[in-house]
Amino acid sequence: MRDRSSFRTGGGYRGSSWVFGVMLFVALLLFLLDYQGVLTPVRLYITSQAAPLLNVLQRSNMMVEDWWGGTQDVRQLLAERDALQKENSDLKAQIIRMSQLELENARLRAQVRIEADTPWVLVGTEISVQAQVDGRQQAIVGIGSADGIVPGMAVVARYQSSPPSLIGVVDEVGEHSATVLLIRDFSSMVSAQVYRGDTVVRGIVRGTVEPDGLLEMLEIERDGAIEAGDTVVTAGLTRLFGASLPNAAIPADIPVGVVRAVRMDGRSKVVDVQPFIDAEMVRYVWIIQSEAE
Repeated sequence: MRDRSSFRTGGGYRGSSWVFGVMLFVALLLFLLDYQGVLTPVRLYITSQAAPLLNVLQRSNMMVEDWWGGTQDVRQLLAERDALQKENSDLKAQIIRMSQLELENARLRAQVRIEADTPWVLVGTEISVQAQVDGRQQAIVGIGSADGIVPGMAVVARYQSSPPSLIGVVDEVGEHSATVLLIRDFSSMVSAQVYRGDTVVRGIVRGTVEPDGLLEMLEIERDGAIEAGDTVVTAGLTRLFGASLPNAAIPADIPVGVVRAVRMDGRSKVVDVQPFIDAEMVRYVWIIQSEAE
């Protein structure tokens, strides 16, 4: 009996050889026909029919490349935009910081000039708020006992071309803040004086409830030589009566204002004083901690 597996294997090998032979014959035939130019019309026809499809494929490929390239460009543009926004933000922060430094430098220069022209030792601070509490004219500053501030210290300021002038006195002190009683408050009283040649006219400057912001200088002797236009400064007399008294830390010769009018009140004179500075316009002040020796 024959081995069927051998028969099947031999038949499969002969079948494969036959297919290979046919393919080789067709290839040789096509080569000869193409060599003799017989297939040229067929090739041209196929090329003409395939050209639109090839063009579509080429355009599609170009569109894909353009889209991909555009996507990359968009990503790059977005990255550049984010970088520019960050740079712009950083520049704005630098400009703000430079403005702050410029303001701080201007304040320090002003303080140096004041200290150079006076015997005062100053510490600067911003006014955080001005308020009227029970009718009193007050301001809150951002330094306190931790900075060596005590009640009774004089508070001075400058505004435009005014001299460094008294605007108030430290009233209450916390660790990191203090309340300043402004000289325009009706309860504020500071010893003051006017120089007239070789004489000195003394009195007390107090605040008023008048809306014009004028101060009054009282307790002036009837024959005291004082006229409109004279400059009123602090007298520094409170310290003579004891350091524990209010306003004892106010030194002499701090500018207060200018005499606006003089009138008689019984046996004494009353003087209207225009302050050098309107405290409402002030945002930065200096507190006189001491006088340089």
